Amino acid sequence: MDTAQARDEATAGPNAQANREASLRDQLRQQKREIEELAGQLVETQDLLLAMYDLSQATRSHLGLGETLRHLANEATRLVCVEGAILCVGPTIVHHPTALIDDLSLFNHLEIVEQRGTDLILNPLQATLPTGITNICFLPINLQGRLNATLVLINREGNFTAPDLKLGRAIAEQAGAHIEHALLYQETLAQTRLQAEMDVARRVQLHLLPQARPNVPTLDIYADSRPALQVGGDFYDFVSEPDRPLLLLLGDVAGKGISAAMIMGLVHTATRSAARFMPNPTPAKVLSRTNNDLYDDLTQLDSFITAFIAQYIPEQELMRYANAGHAPVIYRPPEGPARLVESDGIPLGVLPITLSEDHTFEFGAGALLVVTTDGFSEAHDANGVMFGYEQLLELVDEFADQPAQVIAYGLYNTIDSFTNGQPQEDDQTLIIIKGLGKGGAS
Repeated sequence: MDTAQARDEATAGPNAQANREASLRDQLRQQKREIEELAGQLVETQDLLLAMYDLSQATRSHLGLGETLRHLANEATRLVCVEGAILCVGPTIVHHPTALIDDLSLFNHLEIVEQRGTDLILNPLQATLPTGITNICFLPINLQGRLNATLVLINREGNFTAPDLKLGRAIAEQAGAHIEHALLYQETLAQTRLQAEMDVARRVQLHLLPQARPNVPTLDIYADSRPALQVGGDFYDFVSEPDRPLLLLLGDVAGKGISAAMIMGLVHTATRSAARFMPNPTPAKVLSRTNNDLYDDLTQLDSFITAFIAQYIPEQELMRYANAGHAPVIYRPPEGPARLVESDGIPLGVLPITLSEDHTFEFGAGALLVVTTDGFSEAHDANGVMFGYEQLLELVDEFADQPAQVIAYGLYNTIDSFTNGQPQEDDQTLIIIKGLGKGGAS
């Protein structure tokens, strides 16, 4: 080794050491920065989690939509440290603590947010803001596409920073879950109220139907009604007044459900009033009087009623009847076979006058009258095949020797077997009248 080489090695030793120490210090500083950055992220995450916990705790006991929105707006104001917040869910808008922006400006910006589908942050350098607004942030809320919802944050001191936006988005996401819960609660509450109202309507409608069948020694009588929904448009009634023949009626209001049930109440009142207070209430006269009373109402409601009314005259063993477009009505004389009773009139409410006239058929021992609504004949099986009039006539012949109640049960059970679990499509109402003769035995 010569003298120059030895001198270079002697000089390089201290420099190499210094370089290593400098590199080590740089690594330490980098690690420190990374640790500080990680600590900052942890603190930010912890703050975010605490904020979400506070938000959840503050709103957990609030179920109504309005109350939920007010508390969410309050918590968003507090957590993001803004002057005010707005929560918009469909047509519902909640300001906290007061309205800091006019409705027109708010709606204009909400429309922009809806079109963008993303956050919108504005300050005076980007847009002309309403008076008193220094900055404003619009954060869309996902409500599974049912409604448009937005969280609006107003007037953050300085401006909205990245952590502010991150916290705001987390609040918006959490708010969406609370709003969904409130909407579900509101929907459930509405359904519960509707169910309660329907239960009351059903009880009222059942009360309008006869609570007991008339006791006529020469007749075996049974009647029943099974609405397709909780309430329906079918009805039946018996009017038995001293020194007057028994009058029975069955009707079917077009449609079903609550609207048909309300019309059914009107028809029930009108027919009963006509049957009770007219001087000589024959079936045709009752139909005519009912049509006169209800024609204007039925025209306004765009509805009509088919109706069958019969009047039993025991001294002559006759059944007098009038039919306003109702089917099926089945009469079976004592020796059979069963046949359909045709209608000679149009349903009530179609014209200002009725065309139905009084007719009679013999009704002694063994005679059978089956009046049903079309919920029987128009019942369908799983393949869409209709039960029809022919099968109904055969069924009446099959059960003709049985008591009225057994005949009714046979009809219902046969229809249930035919439909084989298919939902009931229409109301099913019937009156079964069987002649027992003057001796009172079939």
